[in-house]
Amino acid sequence: MGLLVRFPRLAAWVVVLALVGVGTLCALQGLRALEPETPSHLDHMHGIVVAMQAGGRFAVRVPGHAKMVWFRIAQGAPISLAHVQRHMQEHAPTDVFYLDQPQGMPLAWVAD
Repeated sequence: MGLLVRFPRLAAWVVVLALVGVGTLCALQGLRALEPETPSHLDHMHGIVVAMQAGGRFAVRVPGHAKMVWFRIAQGAPISLAHVQRHMQEHAPTDVFYLDQPQGMPLAWVAD
């Protein structure tokens, strides 16, 4: 306590830095809480988009597997075809959250 009394400006700086740090962490947690959560019933695949077709279809290749997996964008899903195309052009890693279909292609709900 004697140190705070002897150096009040230093103590003020420490308090201000602590408040800024706590405020920053609170703001980041608040932004994370606003982000929509991916439903738990969806399966996940991490790979690279390698092809696109008309009708909202795209293929993902998982590293280490030779086969591509084709997806169809689900109706009402917040997936931008331009964003998927950019991932394909840049060979960017892509996370796809999808719902398996008994017949046909899996439905992609999130691709980022």
